[in-house]
Amino acid sequence: MTSDARGRADRLSFGGLGRVLRKGRSWLPGGASPVRAESSALYTTLVAGLAFSMIPSSIMGLTILAVGLYAHASLGSPAILTATCLGALASAAKVTLVALHRRRLGQGAMTLEDARVWELGHGATTCAMASSVGALAAGLFAQSDATLHMLATGLVFGYCAGVAARIFPRPKLAIAALLIAAFPAAMSALTFGGTPDRILGVVFLVFLAGAFESVRHLYGVSTQEIELRMKMAHLARTDALTGLSNRLAIQEAALWFPGGGEGFAAVHCFDLDDFKTVNDRWGHAAGDELLRRVADRLHAFLGERDVAIRTGGDEFVILQTGLDHPERAEAFAARLICVLSEPYEVGEAPFWIGCSYGYCVAPAARAELESMLRTADAASYRAKQRGGGLERAA
Repeated sequence: MTSDARGRADRLSFGGLGRVLRKGRSWLPGGASPVRAESSALYTTLVAGLAFSMIPSSIMGLTILAVGLYAHASLGSPAILTATCLGALASAAKVTLVALHRRRLGQGAMTLEDARVWELGHGATTCAMASSVGALAAGLFAQSDATLHMLATGLVFGYCAGVAARIFPRPKLAIAALLIAAFPAAMSALTFGGTPDRILGVVFLVFLAGAFESVRHLYGVSTQEIELRMKMAHLARTDALTGLSNRLAIQEAALWFPGGGEGFAAVHCFDLDDFKTVNDRWGHAAGDELLRRVADRLHAFLGERDVAIRTGGDEFVILQTGLDHPERAEAFAARLICVLSEPYEVGEAPFWIGCSYGYCVAPAARAELESMLRTADAASYRAKQRGGGLERAA
């Protein structure tokens, strides 16, 4: 699937949002509870959550700078100064990245490839900040000054609390940042400190395990909530009988169709000939089954860029974008009519139906959905008046 097609599919919930997610085993502590695999829509939504850590990242950067400069003034250690400068630069990069990420989100939904790039950026800046915190805290616990130990403790706990609160949508990244920041400090306290520092080192490790569990819990709760919203959005846009999109999808399609650019866009409108006869002869259950069979054939026939919508009764609309030539739409319509006209096994004997089919094509740069829908529908009506078949709008 192309990036453009995937982005449109994710925005409109045509199929992707309603998929049943595969289950796997958790790699987090407490792994007995399952963690669901992420669909592309869920993944991009969770990555978008990383764009809202501006204030915590800014506060953490200032804290690293203040603690590091104080420690350097007290100790005159080049290593402390280096770790402080790294933390300040990483914090500035993180704040800049967050600002750019938020601006990008304001321009529209991200594709899967976009989300992966942003996640890599957040991972790099987050781990760089965590490395600074871990190096500073470990260096301070290696000293005999209790004041420096207190500052190191506040630095580690402050950072870890911020990580658990803001980065949990990407739990592997959160776990990595927690380990990088807290584990060196705990080991330094256990190695170089007296009894109180050793106790504090043990507390660090216990709290670190608790932070893992917090990340797991927050991630699980948030993904369940997001999936529920996605499923409800999918159901609101889906025709219950056929599984195709419903009329609400047409309203939302106006936001992206055809998306401008080069090439052509097409709108197809058709209904089933003699559908009322099916209902009268075999009953409404047979009519519903026929509509489901038609939808199955549409699902199998349509391309990645095509969107099928049931607008009501036996009436359907298909939206196409990214066509390289107008004749592509005509060939598509002719093939689809042949597919839909093959016999159906509904009831005791196979039977055939026809279509009254109209379509129109326009350059993508000038295409307008509402106008094209009216034109294609009028062509379908002309085809119906002459007994069915294919009609291209003038």
